[in-house]
Amino acid sequence: MVFFNSVYQVFIKCSTLLVLSLFLLSACQVHQVDDAPEPSVRPVDRFASQPSSHISYNTEALTAPWWNDFKRPALADLIQQSFIANQTLQQARARVQQAAAIAQQTRAQLLPEITLDGSLRSEWEGASREPSTRSVGAALQWEIDLFNRIRSLSKADQLTLHAAVANAQLVRLTLSAEVASAYFGAVAAQRRLSLLNQQIQGDKDLLALLQLRFDSGIGTNVDVLQQRSRVADSESLIPDAQADLRVFENQLDVLLGQMPDGHNRVAANDTLGFARPLPAIGVPTDLLVNRPDLRMARAELVAADFAIGSAIAERLPNIVLSGSSGTVTTDSYSGPLSILLGSFVQPLLDWGRRKAEVQRNRGVYQERLALFTQQFLEAVASVDNALYQEDRQREFIYRLERRRDILQETVAETEARYKQGVDDYLPVLNALQELRDVERELLNERLQMVTFRIQLYRASGGFVGVNNESH
Repeated sequence: MVFFNSVYQVFIKCSTLLVLSLFLLSACQVHQVDDAPEPSVRPVDRFASQPSSHISYNTEALTAPWWNDFKRPALADLIQQSFIANQTLQQARARVQQAAAIAQQTRAQLLPEITLDGSLRSEWEGASREPSTRSVGAALQWEIDLFNRIRSLSKADQLTLHAAVANAQLVRLTLSAEVASAYFGAVAAQRRLSLLNQQIQGDKDLLALLQLRFDSGIGTNVDVLQQRSRVADSESLIPDAQADLRVFENQLDVLLGQMPDGHNRVAANDTLGFARPLPAIGVPTDLLVNRPDLRMARAELVAADFAIGSAIAERLPNIVLSGSSGTVTTDSYSGPLSILLGSFVQPLLDWGRRKAEVQRNRGVYQERLALFTQQFLEAVASVDNALYQEDRQREFIYRLERRRDILQETVAETEARYKQGVDDYLPVLNALQELRDVERELLNERLQMVTFRIQLYRASGGFVGVNNESH
């Protein structure tokens, strides 16, 4: 009981010193930290590129994951699967755990460290035995963080943890975009195979007609050979489309954290169409909240600011409270023993080392501020680029579709004139070649349209949910 009373008395004294130090701490702020820094450039009020009048614009904020706008449950399922097993995301989550552990270690330095120790000492000199000493007790070590050295480090590590969480959210956003891109790439490959098979079948039907006309003495062997070449040309594109499909499907397997198995995950009857309204993207300053990479950069910037305060505190007195309390048993005394010590260290001459460390941390802050500003500028540009590219891509597809319709009429007209014997087969062949090329180009451009929309979601931050990657 005496031992515990001694420990209690030491604890009371330490608590009293803590209250006093906290009172003094309010007047010892050695560095003022900006908790919400802004980029060093003045943001504009709106994005430069706006949708054309013929494009609808959704003014409601996105309240669900961005991939739901494509209205494809299969895609949503694949993205959710990737969130579970993707190895890159697992690495990001592990980094969050590491940052949380480091933050806990630093935060623990603010509290007293108490250890339990004991000893037994006996000595002999020849046949004579010296008096033995036995002790058991608790020891305390406590740095009074009067100038916020440890507290600044703790804040910096906590912000590093926030940056790690934001990085995990960035990995999620990137991963979801990569899964969507691979998914629609596979869809485009499936559509290309379907289109090629339709074109080949049409070319074969026309070849049969030309062969029949030649056998009847109406056409020429040159017409037949030209059409056979047309069929062979279309068939030569099949292996490349099949290879594209396998590459995208294998990419999906890897993104989902699975071994490539040679099986298709994307349905053969899916299309590249999607809802036309653009998502609400707000104003450029919204990116500071919506984009995980900007949240990460801001957290790292504030952490660098706290590091400046810690470096400044290193130049000021370091106050340490230590003590011990326990029972000691010797031949001459047996009973409680308590010790309470206070010490401080004030750097006097370090040849500018600590001052240089403060300057170094200020340089780190300026570097991260410039990086934060640069990332913000690039984020605004990426959203603006995606908006403009999608707008122009819509116009391009619209004009391609008009050209396709004209070519379809041209093919029908040239075929009719050929069958009537007015023209030879060359106009038909040329019109068919142009039509085939435009149909394939349309497929590629529709995939590009999807890609631009994915880029827009990714550039604007999507919707990953702040609590989806908690630590």
